[in-house]
Amino acid sequence: MFKSIRRRLISYYLVVIAVVVILIGAFFIWFLNYVYMQNLRENLYNQAVFAASLVEEMLRRDAPPGEIDALSKELGPHLGVRITLVDQDGEVLADSAEDPDLMENHSDRPEIKEASGKKKGVASRYSATLDEEMFYLAVPLDHDFELDEDKGLSPVIRLALPLAAINQAITSLALFMLGALFASSLFALGAAYLLSSKITGPIAKITAAAREIAGGNFMPELKVEGRDELAGLAENISEMGRSLREKMEEVLWQKNKLESVVSSMSSGIILTGSDLKVEMINPAAERLFELTQEKAAGVPFQNLIRHHSLQENLKSALLDGRPRMMELSTYYPRSAVLETYILPVKGVGQEVIGVLLLFHEVTHLRSIEKMRSDFVANVSHEMRTPLTTLRGYTETILHEELTRAQLLDFLTVIDKEAARLTGLVDDLLELARIENEKGFIKKDSVNLDQLIAEAFDRIKGLRKSSSVEIAVDNPFKNLFVPGNREWLCLALVNILENSIRHGRVGGRIAITVTAENGSVTVKIEDDGPGIPEADLPYIFERFYRVDKARSRKSGGTGLGLSIVKHIMEAHGASYTMESTEGKGSTFCFTLPLVSE
Repeated sequence: MFKSIRRRLISYYLVVIAVVVILIGAFFIWFLNYVYMQNLRENLYNQAVFAASLVEEMLRRDAPPGEIDALSKELGPHLGVRITLVDQDGEVLADSAEDPDLMENHSDRPEIKEASGKKKGVASRYSATLDEEMFYLAVPLDHDFELDEDKGLSPVIRLALPLAAINQAITSLALFMLGALFASSLFALGAAYLLSSKITGPIAKITAAAREIAGGNFMPELKVEGRDELAGLAENISEMGRSLREKMEEVLWQKNKLESVVSSMSSGIILTGSDLKVEMINPAAERLFELTQEKAAGVPFQNLIRHHSLQENLKSALLDGRPRMMELSTYYPRSAVLETYILPVKGVGQEVIGVLLLFHEVTHLRSIEKMRSDFVANVSHEMRTPLTTLRGYTETILHEELTRAQLLDFLTVIDKEAARLTGLVDDLLELARIENEKGFIKKDSVNLDQLIAEAFDRIKGLRKSSSVEIAVDNPFKNLFVPGNREWLCLALVNILENSIRHGRVGGRIAITVTAENGSVTVKIEDDGPGIPEADLPYIFERFYRVDKARSRKSGGTGLGLSIVKHIMEAHGASYTMESTEGKGSTFCFTLPLVSE
């Protein structure tokens, strides 16, 4: 067999030429038959047009199908032909030889198909109904009688004539030539079939496979027999599909991995193109700037984040291709400090095709640094005063001649300042211990009545010196809360000491205990001068004092409420501080109830 399409085509052409030569030999007999059949067609066509005109006239006056069938049965024998009226769906409406209701659908008849699209349809074939060879000629009715306007189809009238008389007239001459003609036709049909199946068939398969690959199906079913160029092309296309699938799966895996990493990052990421329009934004950046991917995509970066310095650095990175880092402070949608990295994205030719911005929030870190700095400054300030006093009095004792009374006074001051310094150090150590251990505090069942009584006992001296009246309203007995007894008692002591020291002499403090829904709330209310509204947000900070001079004279270290805050957080308690200037302050905390 030939392996080349070119050689196969040459062989097919040779076959076609051979067929043509044979057909030329049979041309004479064919010509006789052609002339006879041409006359027959013309006669049948005229008769069909005549019959069609009669049917059209009956249709114009809306004649019933039975009357049309009767006409066909009367006209058929008169003309010597069989007349059949077929509608546009292939259903037989009338027939001169058979009952139309018993006849099968004629939509697949070649003459009917041809007549539906042209002015005339002709066919010759064996009729199973009449059991003989028939010649058929069909013509459509006038377009005024189209029954299917969407398809443009009309009823067809068909005339049929037995071919027995024609065959008898030319049998002696045509038998041999008809056989040869038939064989030649079969051979030509076979050659045409081979030509189309051997060439166009594989090409059609390859085209369909390429279309499927373009549509996303990288492994289409493609099988072409042989070892020629088309088979090789089909094999290459199949291999290309397999390679594309592997590459696409790899690219998709890399894409999904990158998207997962970017989406799960806590740092915000924004990617822009060379035109500085946003192409991608991750969830962390959406939260930082209250944006969404849908609203941000395709929007110029400067329209989303308005910051002159950031915009200038962005343009510079795009021009020179060098990364940059800056600290960005934002005030909308919220106040934040962001470490911003500007990284140019380069293409194949090292040209900058975009910019990647990485935002890492350091607000908490900067806040901690500021708190640490403030803490050192506050501790230094708080210690400087007693140390200065201690040093001053000590130098006086060392360098001056003092009486015993003066010496006792000086030593009393030194003792007082040393005690104050000791208290400050103790509070600092206690606060540090609570901060370090509050994440793994050991909790027991603590009796609330005993806790309040113990706190009262610890402030007995301060309460007596200030003449403060403390009233307790606790209608419940044996209430137990989960927690560290020492820490909860320290919190109560600090709250009460704070109320006494900053309240008025001879004032009143009310402690109210309420229990409901499985929890207990302790409210401590005083009638002191209260706290200005502007100072309320800062009262739990270290060393914060509303009245600096008065607080220092009262002996406070400024750490009491900060210690209370950390103790409450360690116990998961909810707590509030409310105050009205001139009327007093109220501290509340709530803990769950447990059994003994």
